[in-house]
Amino acid sequence: MYNFLQRLGGITSFAMSTLMALLVVISLTTPFLPSNPTHEVTLHDVRTTTGRMVDPADRTSRTSEYARLTFDVDADLTSMFNWNTKLLFAYITADYESPGFDTNRVVIWDRIIRNKRQAKLRLRKHHNKYFLRNYAKTFDGVANANLTLHINPVPYVGIMYDKPMVAIPLTIPRAEKARA
Repeated sequence: MYNFLQRLGGITSFAMSTLMALLVVISLTTPFLPSNPTHEVTLHDVRTTTGRMVDPADRTSRTSEYARLTFDVDADLTSMFNWNTKLLFAYITADYESPGFDTNRVVIWDRIIRNKRQAKLRLRKHHNKYFLRNYAKTFDGVANANLTLHINPVPYVGIMYDKPMVAIPLTIPRAEKARA
């Protein structure tokens, strides 16, 4: 009737079709799994300084304003880990409006969380990991600034999505002159 290779081909085709259907169901249902992470971001201090930054990507000798932030992060993200979560990517952005640019989003801190043991974040008086500098080289006219904690769950199967968790207001003060 059928030889061995035809039967093997039929079984393999059925198995792959079933596996693909299962992966589609997994990727469509994962964003709807319940998770209730707790999170809090507290801003302590914002200092703005004028000076030349030591930036290997910026070869100019121009001076610009840059901000240094001190903040606390308390977050328990263990509930976001499920059977389809490979890792979590947590990051904090400074979102603001400035003259000439409607939307500015600068990542100032990030962390990759690989398992549940690392999912409890408790940072005290932590500084920004990356420079906060405006494209116009000055923070004059900056309005509606917020500090936002974002979480990106990275699944084994499916698409990544962004979860903005908490946004707190950010006031950027006038710049101090850098010391020589």
